[in-house]
Amino acid sequence: MKSIFADDPANGRRQLMKQRMLWVWLLGLFLFSATTTRAQASLQGFSHIVLPIRELGVSLPFYRNVLGLTGVAVPGALSGSQAWFDIGGGQQLRLVERRTDVSSLRTSGVHVALQVGSLRQTEQQLKQRSAAVARQAGASGQPVLQLTDPDGYLIELYEGRANKQGFIQSAGKWFWKSITSVD
Repeated sequence: MKSIFADDPANGRRQLMKQRMLWVWLLGLFLFSATTTRAQASLQGFSHIVLPIRELGVSLPFYRNVLGLTGVAVPGALSGSQAWFDIGGGQQLRLVERRTDVSSLRTSGVHVALQVGSLRQTEQQLKQRSAAVARQAGASGQPVLQLTDPDGYLIELYEGRANKQGFIQSAGKWFWKSITSVD
């Protein structure tokens, strides 16, 4: 039986090298995913964040009208003291009346960071809604918008990329391209 690489030994060596790289990469991917799965258990994301507040009637206009969040139905017995909001991706921000002291919030570092599609557009919308918003450099050095809610919670808005690929997707695309491209 004649080898498919017999006509071009250099091409045959390249193809053999690519096949070996594929097996090494697949083994590495398997080992990486096995250790990542064990380390992260079965966590898949956030369900909700609860912010204890003083007065629901004071906080609701900020979250509805200033931030523009959409309300979610609250179960009957909780509806008088809680408000729930959809923040995308099946995640919720829940306000619960039970807070009395807010004096330490401004210096505690407690804040809520939300990702937006466009920082510039969000800033314009907030200013149109008469929100006191400040543009700052975030911890990563990238610009963020900051404002506080009626209870003193710092709300930080940052621009993020939707559908950002993780390491596995990026590496997989690169590797597939490298073994299927013709030199």
